[in-house]
Formats: sequence, C-alpha cells, structure tokens
Amino acid sequence: MCLCGLLSLTHSINLVLCIEVFFALILLIQAPDLLTMNGTYFYFLGFFDGGGRFFFGLHVSLCITCLISSALLYMGARCQKPSLILPHVFWQLLFIIIAVLAIIILMTLGFNGKMLLPSSIVLSSMMAVAGGCEMWWCLLSIAFYRHVCDMKDRPFSTSVSPDEDPLCARDSLV
Repeated sequence: MCLCGLLSLTHSINLVLCIEVFFALILLIQAPDLLTMNGTYFYFLGFFDGGGRFFFGLHVSLCITCLISSALLYMGARCQKPSLILPHVFWQLLFIIIAVLAIIILMTLGFNGKMLLPSSIVLSSMMAVAGGCEMWWCLLSIAFYRHVCDMKDRPFSTSVSPDEDPLCARDSLV
C-alpha cells in the first residue's frame, strides 16, 4: 500500500500520472505569459534582455518532456516493463534539480529588481510545492520500479501461500 496507505502502488502511480499530466497541460497553456506582450513582460520588469524566451523554452521543454515520460511510465505500468519506467524517474530527478535552480534564480531576479518581487515569490513558491511533490513521487516511482523488477524476476506462482507473499494482505477473518 502507498499514498498514506490508501491506494495500492499501481493505483498511486496512475494517480500521480493524472496529476502530472493535468498540470503539464495547464502550464503549457500558461507558457506564453513568459514572452513579451506589447513590448513588456508579464513577470519581468523592463525588457529583461530576452530572458523571457529562455524561461519560455525551459518551461515548454519541461512540460513536453513530462508528457512524454508520463506516457512511457503509463505504458511501463500497463505492460510491466521496468525499462519504460526509468525515463520518468530521470525526468523527476531533473525536475527537482531545475526547480531548486529556478527558485534561486527567480528570487535573485526579484531581489535585484529585474523581476517583480511578488511574482518571483509566487513563482518560487509554486516551484517549491511542485519540487516537493516530485521528490515524494520520485520515491514512489522508484518503489514502483523495484516492484515491477521483482515481479519480472519472480513470475506468478500458485504454489506461494498468502502468508509467504509480501504483497498479500495479512487480514484474517478468523
């Protein structure tokens, strides 16, 4: 059982996939706010010397790679193929690193006056929440990867009693 004991590991991974895909699509819709509109930026003061394009490219590439790696994780979960699970684990680790770096950069820009300070605080907070969730979900994905590898190494056998099977619930009706 995972996700605070409420869902199985497989259901937890499917829930994480739904949440990540939902937010990746929402963030793709929000991505143009990082570009100029009528010569000004939504989040940045002044013209920011093309930095909005960099953040736009980073933003879009993270969202698209999230969607691709989520599709691979979904196929890996459905087909029980560990090799399809690993790209999403690597994406999660990459996102955690980028989130930490983005928080540092956004707060530096805010305190240096190149970005609106409330915007830098809000965006940094959103990155911190997303990074924290990804840390938790990365551990969950690694546990799922290990589970799928164990299931590949140990094919289903009817000779295992429920008391010896670690995945079997130990509830007793007696």
